[in-house]
Amino acid sequence: HLALAAELADTSVRTLQRRLGDLGISYSEVVDRARFDVASHLLTETDASSVEIAQAIAYSDPSHFARAFRRLTGVSPHEYRAQHRA
Repeated sequence: HLALAAELADTSVRTLQRRLGDLGISYSEVVDRARFDVASHLLTETDASSVEIAQAIAYSDPSHFARAFRRLTGVSPHEYRAQHRA
């Protein structure tokens, strides 16, 4: 959550939002990127299922994870795993 991230950064929520805005990104984009980084690592370096990966990156619904992953990469998690393991 944004409030927790601000607390960890020892700043206010508004200051965190402003600093991210200065960099041209939003908090949700940071979260999406972090989730993608973990998911892509798990897809290429482990045999974890999509359900396990979705849970590991805090998606309560595996289909929501698959849609978000496809939105970021243009391919499904399964296709991504196949492409990056070949």
